[in-house]
Amino acid sequence: MKKKLVVYLAGLLTVLGLGFGQAQFSDVPAGHWAKEAVERIAACGLITGFPDGTFRGNTNLTRYQAALIFQRLLNEIQQGGECVKGQGQGGGLSDEDLTAIRNAVQELAAELAALGVRVSALEDNAATKDDIARLEAAIEGLKTAQPQGGMDEAALADLADRVEAASVAADTALAQAQVLAERLDAVEGDVASLKTQVEADADSIRALNELAVLLNQDVLSLQDRVTALEKQLGDVDFDSFANKEDVSAIQEFATALRADLVRLSDRVSALDTRVSGLDQRLAAVEGTRPSLTGSITGRYGYNYTTGANYDVRRLYPNVWDDYNWDGNDNGQTVDDADFNNGGDNRARIITTFTVARTPGSTAGFNFQEARIQLRWTQDGAPRLEDALPTVGFTQNVTSGIPQVMVASVKGNIDGQPFTIAYNRFNGFRFTNYFMSNADPNYTGGLGRGFKVDFSASKAPFSPTYTVVFGGTGDSGFNVGGNSGGVRDYFGLRSTVNLLGLTAGVNYAEYNVREAATGRAGFALDLNGKLFGFLGLEAEYVATKPVTVADWDFSDSTKVDQASVIKLSTGFGPLSIEANARAIDPQFAESGYNANNAGLSIDFQTSRDNKRPYDDNERGFGVKGTLGLGFVTATVQYDHDADFFETAASIRNSLGVDATVPLFAGFSLFGYFYNVTDSGNTLQTGSDRFDSKYGFKLSHDGKASNALIKNLDLFGEYRQLETAAAGDYDRSDILVGAKYEAKFGPFGITPLFFFDSAGGSSSGSALKYGVQLKTDAFNLGFINPSLEGSFVNRTSDIGGASRGEIYWHAGLSFSNFFFNGGTLAVKYASYSGTGLDAAASTLGVEDHLYDHTTDYIYSDNTGAVNFTLTGLLLTYRYAGIGLDYHMGNLSSGGTDNRSYGFRISYSFSW
Repeated sequence: MKKKLVVYLAGLLTVLGLGFGQAQFSDVPAGHWAKEAVERIAACGLITGFPDGTFRGNTNLTRYQAALIFQRLLNEIQQGGECVKGQGQGGGLSDEDLTAIRNAVQELAAELAALGVRVSALEDNAATKDDIARLEAAIEGLKTAQPQGGMDEAALADLADRVEAASVAADTALAQAQVLAERLDAVEGDVASLKTQVEADADSIRALNELAVLLNQDVLSLQDRVTALEKQLGDVDFDSFANKEDVSAIQEFATALRADLVRLSDRVSALDTRVSGLDQRLAAVEGTRPSLTGSITGRYGYNYTTGANYDVRRLYPNVWDDYNWDGNDNGQTVDDADFNNGGDNRARIITTFTVARTPGSTAGFNFQEARIQLRWTQDGAPRLEDALPTVGFTQNVTSGIPQVMVASVKGNIDGQPFTIAYNRFNGFRFTNYFMSNADPNYTGGLGRGFKVDFSASKAPFSPTYTVVFGGTGDSGFNVGGNSGGVRDYFGLRSTVNLLGLTAGVNYAEYNVREAATGRAGFALDLNGKLFGFLGLEAEYVATKPVTVADWDFSDSTKVDQASVIKLSTGFGPLSIEANARAIDPQFAESGYNANNAGLSIDFQTSRDNKRPYDDNERGFGVKGTLGLGFVTATVQYDHDADFFETAASIRNSLGVDATVPLFAGFSLFGYFYNVTDSGNTLQTGSDRFDSKYGFKLSHDGKASNALIKNLDLFGEYRQLETAAAGDYDRSDILVGAKYEAKFGPFGITPLFFFDSAGGSSSGSALKYGVQLKTDAFNLGFINPSLEGSFVNRTSDIGGASRGEIYWHAGLSFSNFFFNGGTLAVKYASYSGTGLDAAASTLGVEDHLYDHTTDYIYSDNTGAVNFTLTGLLLTYRYAGIGLDYHMGNLSSGGTDNRSYGFRISYSFSW
């Protein structure tokens, strides 16, 4: 590339020299080896010399001067000046030559940097001009020097030759220095042109420098690590390492080992399969391993009550189930009947044991669970030597031998579940009106017995079966017939599912071996949705008193019957219900005897009331409801009479009502109901509703959009029929409110009810009260909380003055004496004025804190005034319970006192 550039530049100078005159410089002598080149570039305007007309060829050329010369040359080429015009023909440079020169200059830039390094080295080693001048002077001196006496001619001749050679060498060195100077000048010009590009790349260079610093740091770090590694390797004896022969042997061994590992992997896979199978079998075995759980409850206490009824529920609402200290078990479960019949002393221990396992197979008979509950009860002075039971499951309450309360076994037969259970209070329900004993402790209910359930899911139609049998009375049963007042019972129920309906067939008998008290019967029932559309609930029951020789059901005069059918369906927002019923009055009897047509307890007074209609009733009804979102309207009609449908017993009930949801938790309810007899005379009411009309505005404090959260209130205006005179004689305005507020740890719930009666039943009723309760206060060693309430009710509607007042105060201590222990003390008082006999309040409905009605416990009118007070102390800790109660019922100047104490312990494992 450099040779081509020189050729092109030489040609250019030749061309330039052809078209211009020659410039003269005073210091460029004629015959100088560079005179022609100097004159040519001067004529072309590339150099102008110095103002004194000299060229100064031996003076160093600065980079600025070189840059100026190159700029003039490039401008001349680019602008096509006189030095380059008309070229290309006759020895001139063509356009291709000029382009080649430009490219050659550009390509030479990469070589200039390397050349600059080499020039610097030559400059360092080359002789300076002063050295050359001194050398020339010395040579000239030698040339003119005369040989001194005594010098050898040959030596002088040799010296002359050596001087001549040194002179030639000096001239050569001077020529080389001049060539180097020229080349250096060219290089400096190129370097100056490159400086601009270098400066333009300064930012990039700085970034690269920063990166270089970082890389240098990494290199230093790596050097440190390499140094440390070298030190470690220095201590290694490399001779101890394996050589090529060792490596080859190891490779052969690895190949053999790999083959062994493949064979071992196959064996491990096979073993893993076997282990998985064993795990599954072990899991199945562990699943069938039985587990034992149990509990124990022990109680001892006494109760002493004088006088008639002492209803402790009126003093301690919502906790009375735990304290049956009123001498009556009605409506309570057996575990709550701690002190029935006023026993002075009673001890009781109840233990429960349960064994369970998961069957490993569904084939054959498979046991799943067994459970037994034993109860030991002792009245009076504890005596462990009481006699053993003598008949069947008979167990006297004073015996010291534990009674079997519950015993059951669960499992499956070919995957079909079954349960066999014995219960001292056998509970079951076949239908609403037939063979129902769901509240077994109710007076007159069926007693102990067995219940067997089996689901034959593999049989056609997958039927289910229920069998019950046992005996009434507390002392047991005797399957051989009547024995000491004991009556036996037996029942069978089977169901199948067809077309969305559950169809049941039922049969039962009660003491059929005794003509005076035996009864038998059957029932059919349907429940569900036919084809998923038509809701159907139907029941037919037929029973009669029977003896061994009298099983004829063909004589309807001897058969007591009950039939109920209810239909329901819906079409979008419209739903329709219809019913028809006919229920013999014999189905009202409670207790078990020949007159108990349903073989059931009286569910109208039981706590488990499931009967939709009363006994001694015949009728039909229809009801339609339309829900449109902004309003829900209901229309209903009902016709009912006594079972034998006398004219005097006929009642026709018509009702229309609508509910409109408003805003902020408010809703408006309007209604019109009337009940008429067979002569269309307005009646006071029926089982469906009273004769009245009006509207009611309510606010639900629990609604998501409630105006005031936790505030329930209503206002109602109604016109009510009370005298069956057909004039809606009583006008009422009713207002009620209840607000549950919380202020820090304090909770307060005020309530209010007012009834402003008018018309023929003038007067008013007012009820107001408040409940107070605090969170537990953390005082460090003790955490007390307080509660209290006061409710007052007065009423003189219809001229009958009645009043009730209730109040209580309580104090509780959590973590008392022990962490987790709780001590509570409560004192309560309830008094009544102008009410019925105090005993009649037993089992009354609790409306103590109800803001929608005026009475508290009793709405009966009478002349009895009474006051009931009591104190209750309780302590609970780790399953231990201590209870003490004392109180007094004062009525008619007579005090009826009650005391009770109980200690209990419950434990489960």
